[in-house]
Amino acid sequence: MTVFGSIDLNFTYSKAGNASTKVMDQGGYLLPSRLGFGGVEDLGGGFATGFWLETAVLPDTGVAQGGFGRRSIVSLTTEDLGELRLGRDYTPTFWNVSSFSPFGTVGMGGSSNIVEGWPLGLGRARTQARASNSAGYFLPRGLGGLYGQFMFATAEGAQGTGYRGGRLGYESGPLNVAVAYGQTAVGVEDCRTVTVGGSCDFGVVKAYVNYLRHRLGRERQTNALIGASVPVGAGQIRVSFARSERSGPGLETGGTARQFAIGHAHNLSKRTTLYSTYSRISSRGNAAYVVADSSRQERLLKACLDYRSSRFCGRWPLSSCGIPSTAVELLARPHMTTPFTGARQPA
Repeated sequence: MTVFGSIDLNFTYSKAGNASTKVMDQGGYLLPSRLGFGGVEDLGGGFATGFWLETAVLPDTGVAQGGFGRRSIVSLTTEDLGELRLGRDYTPTFWNVSSFSPFGTVGMGGSSNIVEGWPLGLGRARTQARASNSAGYFLPRGLGGLYGQFMFATAEGAQGTGYRGGRLGYESGPLNVAVAYGQTAVGVEDCRTVTVGGSCDFGVVKAYVNYLRHRLGRERQTNALIGASVPVGAGQIRVSFARSERSGPGLETGGTARQFAIGHAHNLSKRTTLYSTYSRISSRGNAAYVVADSSRQERLLKACLDYRSSRFCGRWPLSSCGIPSTAVELLARPHMTTPFTGARQPA
């Protein structure tokens, strides 16, 4: 059995409208703080079984969060036929949003900051990032660069958790591209998600691009991102620009948002990283996104809405309303990870 994890602590200053926070936070780098256990048993004849249990931790308070909700699977792998997984795992539609962004989905520059309902989904969907009670299949290695993941998850009476979807990609040398599609049953309608993304490493710079579209009935959201990472000495500079547009029949659905993020990461060793990040979100119309994770989001989001209403005297829709949300993030922690080299991960 392998024990693995990461510890991530930083000092963050965030401002949205007239409210601001100065806090110690976690999860500002590519991986949030976590603790996991995994293992693989070689059955012979090219067969192997494995398991993975992973929980989120909050190192600023020492509290574990949500049991093994980050990931909980058992797997059966064959060299020729691929891998079968059962349990709670990442959905195929998650990976393009995460893999094809310089900041992933985490922290001040994360691509998920202006995705509505993240990590859940539009309406009452709950499968944007993960799905429980799932069966997943991964294509085997050695297919000339082709890779893929397919998943089916049963709702078992829980609203918005039934899921089906797949992802196909191609990776060769510096190029990596993929497309994914997923459906989540939400009442009488399905929340449908399409993602397309890619990256290309030119040596002096690695370029990223991804596109995400959600649709639930007449409600829609589209997100697009371009970004780059540039190696500098023992680290890298990362930058991204993302845009979100949401539309639908409700008064609260019309709006756009833009996010600009830039950061620097310096590797002190193979397992220890220092980083800093600056991010700014500008919202228009009825959009009210903030550069913050769940520990501060409720307060800052309320400040956004209060700021918007007071500034424009309650006019609706607020098509000319601009709500800035900015944050600066400075590391105050070592990043320590013991990678688990057992059951293969997608992407």
